[in-house]
Amino acid sequence: MDMIMTDSRINVCVVKRKGRNLYLRYTDPVDGKRHERNSGTKSMKAAQRAAGEWQAEINAGGLTAPKSMTWSEFRQLFDEGHLAHYSVGYQVDLSSTLNIVEQLMSPDKLTRINERWLARLYSLLKYRKAQGTERVISPRTLIKHFKYLRVALSFAVEHGFIKDLPKFPKVDKVRGGRLMKGRPITGEEFERMLAAVDKTIVLAATATRQQLQEHSEAAASLRHLLTGLWLSGLRLGEALKLTWDQWGDGIRVRVDSDGDVCLLIDAEDQKNRQTMVYPVIDEFARFLLETPPEERTGFVFNPRGSRGSSRKVKPVSSWISAIGRKARVKVNTRDGVNKYASAHDLRRAFGTRWAMIVPALLLQKLMRHASLDTTLNYYVELEAKATITEIRHHLQRHQGDSGGDNGDHRRPAPSVFR
Repeated sequence: MDMIMTDSRINVCVVKRKGRNLYLRYTDPVDGKRHERNSGTKSMKAAQRAAGEWQAEINAGGLTAPKSMTWSEFRQLFDEGHLAHYSVGYQVDLSSTLNIVEQLMSPDKLTRINERWLARLYSLLKYRKAQGTERVISPRTLIKHFKYLRVALSFAVEHGFIKDLPKFPKVDKVRGGRLMKGRPITGEEFERMLAAVDKTIVLAATATRQQLQEHSEAAASLRHLLTGLWLSGLRLGEALKLTWDQWGDGIRVRVDSDGDVCLLIDAEDQKNRQTMVYPVIDEFARFLLETPPEERTGFVFNPRGSRGSSRKVKPVSSWISAIGRKARVKVNTRDGVNKYASAHDLRRAFGTRWAMIVPALLLQKLMRHASLDTTLNYYVELEAKATITEIRHHLQRHQGDSGGDNGDHRRPAPSVFR
């Protein structure tokens, strides 16, 4: 015999089963699973009252309903209900955090995640074993992991899977900017990369005329992309989405009646998740307008490699890295391994060039950084360079004032720049 309570999203019913006591039951509308518990009484009236109380608690976002939800069930719901609506890069980053949480804590039930659980996770994250060796996780990485975990648990609160967001451990904020892992390439190095494009595309020794034509077109498409990245400061993924089609998907190029160019960027295509109209600097605008009006259709960049064209970031990124390696433009060395120029080093070069021209707040707009701290990183090396120049200037003045042997027996300043 079932007595159904029907005034909310979830309906709890009283069920008679074998045994003395009546049971309470409801079906979760999210995952379709049935949940039961003993009412603790054989009185139908008391059981109905208990069913009403449980139903009210569940529909108010109480802890009772989600107790049986496993972590794996939550991951599936979170992936479908949240991550699926965001960019691939965001999905990868957040999923990576949740995967690390699973490796370290092996969560079974969602409701086990409380303040003590998070404190234990913090301890394991801060100093954990990775690939057989122990390494310390930087404060910046800790902040990132807990930020993403907070997003996931906030989703659980919003959908009533847990009642409240547990208290997160305090992570010390990182003070100051972070130095670049690579470096901005110079104009001479960029010219070397353009010259090296042909050498990175495989061409058979006995190539036909058609194959030679395809080789030439592929090289031109890569030089076109490299030049666009150098002049615009766009991220590679953004450049590959750049389109002339005003009603197409991606980042649209718009030319107004005055001939000024801007980019229309939807939030889903923007790293900081903000919709914006981005003004294009003149040198990139001139580059775009070199395309005749009748050819301004489809994507702006259509890169092709040895095995055909691609619009995916990973293969195109590998093509550009191969060009940097062939041009011998080394930007870093780590653990004895040389790192050669990549697409992002072209963006760094753009930022550094304009850091010498415009103030930080304007550079932040040009680079479309969500945080001014990120923008200020471009000024760190410039300030160091300016300091060296100033030191040299004072040293030259000091040596000029000393004027050789004039009876002054002060020790001459050493020449530290030889």
